[in-house]
Amino acid sequence: MAGWIRNIIIIFAILSAVYALLVMTANIRQRRKLRAEFDVSETSDTKDAFVEEGLKRYNRSLRPKMLLGVYLVPLLIMGALIYLAQYG
Repeated sequence: MAGWIRNIIIIFAILSAVYALLVMTANIRQRRKLRAEFDVSETSDTKDAFVEEGLKRYNRSLRPKMLLGVYLVPLLIMGALIYLAQYG
């Protein structure tokens, strides 16, 4: 039983690192996209205010929430495999 707990902790740590990397990458990409969008737009806001407002809208959207699939999909697959190994 202790081996399973250790493996789950290791898997959770790896998934957390992957999730953090994906979130940082997505935020960097969105920031670049917003800066490029600011250059072609005719807004009265400053560049920083435009980018920050865009990032707030982005963080409330569905796309960042989909990154939680990094945790859900592997854990569901692992749970299904454990279930099938025990009862299948």
